[in-house]
Amino acid sequence: MKTKPTTTDAPTGAASYNAIRPEWIRPKDVPRFFGLGRTATYALLAEGKVKSVSMRKRGQRHGTRIISYDSLKNYLESLAEGGEP
Repeated sequence: MKTKPTTTDAPTGAASYNAIRPEWIRPKDVPRFFGLGRTATYALLAEGKVKSVSMRKRGQRHGTRIISYDSLKNYLESLAEGGEP
């Protein structure tokens, strides 16, 4: 009897994400990679502690916000090293 190999479509956390690290992520993906919730993510963006970009075409009301993975990672690492909260 052959067993079907199991695959995972998406990583369940930062520790299981070893293959390819994205350069930019959407706010909805922050909990999956870093464990931060929506409120904390948007607070960091509003305070300018994390780099992000809103992509939208002229005349559009809403765009797509993307967050720099490295910016968020570096900010969290600075907190771990005793940096400013």
